[in-house]
Amino acid sequence: MSDAKRPRLGDPHEDACQLAHQLLSQEGVRKLLCPELVEDVLACSVARGVVMYPEPEKKREARAVPVTLTPCPLPASSFRAAEELAADFHALMDKVCCDLAWMREALAKTAAMDLICRKLLEVCEQAYNSETGKEPSGDIRLHIMRNDFMFDLQRDPDLAMVQIELNMMAASFSTHCQDLTEAQRYALTKFLGVLEPNLGCARVATALEAAMPRSPAAEKIAEAMALAHEAYDARWQSIGLPRAVLFVSTEDEKNELDHRKLELAFARKGLLCLRRSLPRLASSALRPLAPAEGRRTSVKKPMALVVEGNYEVAVAYFRSGYWPNHFTDGAWEARAMIERSEAVKCPSAPAQLAGMKKVQQLLCLPTELRRFTGEAAATAVAKTFGRQYDPSEEAAKEAVEAAKAEPGRWVLKPQ
Repeated sequence: MSDAKRPRLGDPHEDACQLAHQLLSQEGVRKLLCPELVEDVLACSVARGVVMYPEPEKKREARAVPVTLTPCPLPASSFRAAEELAADFHALMDKVCCDLAWMREALAKTAAMDLICRKLLEVCEQAYNSETGKEPSGDIRLHIMRNDFMFDLQRDPDLAMVQIELNMMAASFSTHCQDLTEAQRYALTKFLGVLEPNLGCARVATALEAAMPRSPAAEKIAEAMALAHEAYDARWQSIGLPRAVLFVSTEDEKNELDHRKLELAFARKGLLCLRRSLPRLASSALRPLAPAEGRRTSVKKPMALVVEGNYEVAVAYFRSGYWPNHFTDGAWEARAMIERSEAVKCPSAPAQLAGMKKVQQLLCLPTELRRFTGEAAATAVAKTFGRQYDPSEEAAKEAVEAAKAEPGRWVLKPQ
């Protein structure tokens, strides 16, 4: 490219596009693949804690998480669209998790085959009924969601994003992605000058700021936890014990360090954090809870969740409880106890049910989608939906045949 064609003022967005095209070219990738770049990305990733245990018992042998050396360029318009749709997706799924009657009907067949679904519905029946006076819509609700979008590089030259899954619980790698972005930014600032030497290091750094928005995932999740904690404090009188965030994990968690970085973010917000497995929580107890002064409640017998007699749980954050092997030795009793309490659940049992694949398949149907959201929001989110079908239904016959013919283009999911 001649100097006459270069942006005279060094527009960061134009520079970013120029660098992205280099990253997409085989020649550009070939030039970047040098040992020093590999060492920088790996070393910086490890320095920022982008690591996992090879086995849960080998905590002295943490290893780097498999990562890409460079970020994958994608259209800025798609990135901005995903950001703008976040509020619509959250509002949609919040409405779904408040409609237990609809979910009972929607998941009836799934519950007959899926243990987790069946037991979660039972937990909901125990917690939300006329005797307790509890309703999901009356709870303090907190959702930490992750939309999984993909691009069809072969069939869609415009790279429109397609949502293939929406996770309502245990949305992993938020801190790892945040830290990997910074490791890649550091390495690319050094090495992109090899591809575009006329830009100079300063312009490359500025372009990367425009092209690689910083991810405040850990800070934002911690902020949400703090707000949920404050809402609990405002609603309920103290029972004389310190209030804590309960981090529900497994005892043999390989991805523990992703969790720990969130715990550190919680601590920076002044939150006390307990880390416990569901089986270990079986010894927890419920104690009567009274509304704060000036507050009223429709719950007939509000209960505080007390762990080991020492802590009152304000927020229960689940990073386990979605596989059958997570539930052993009284774990389901502990899960039901947490749901019965007034602690803020993330996710609650209804919210976890709302994340079932059957629910997401039903939301692809216009009539079901518009049950929970307005026309404008429904149209906006539906544009991102990937095709989803229930293979057991007659309407999915053509899709099943297409999947048999081209299995590489389809994914078969449980639930």
